[in-house]
Amino acid sequence: MWIFLDIDGVLVPEKLEIPANKEELLRFEPLCLQAFEDVLQRHPKALVVISSSWREIFPFEVVRRLFSPSIAQRVVGFTPFLNPKVIHQFPYLRYQEVLEFLRLNNASADPWVAIDDIPEHYPPHIQIVVTDADIGFDVWAASALERYLSAVKSEL
Repeated sequence: MWIFLDIDGVLVPEKLEIPANKEELLRFEPLCLQAFEDVLQRHPKALVVISSSWREIFPFEVVRRLFSPSIAQRVVGFTPFLNPKVIHQFPYLRYQEVLEFLRLNNASADPWVAIDDIPEHYPPHIQIVVTDADIGFDVWAASALERYLSAVKSEL
């Protein structure tokens, strides 16, 4: 089971004040992170792939270290960058990046879910947990992710 995780608007709500120093800039909102990790603790086979624009700015290991150690080991990578010559052809770029990640990892048939504050990154028929960008990952998002992961687990 794959979870494709956006960060801004999910683990970093937009309502947060801009920090005064750089060290504070690179962190997740503790309540959002806790709610997300609490769900993952109950689903130890779920793996996390970062689909956020953060992958354009920060190295993977820097982002991975922002999670608790038990969850960080399950954060397995970034979605790939697609060829810039053809990305204009895709109406759902983030969705195409997810599909490419799955293809590259021989996991195209595996179940997956996206967590994002912008549902327009994905076609309407795709399973996505949508967060409110100002609030981030909250109890409602946690409940939606829990329901999806539980349903997938019961199908396997």
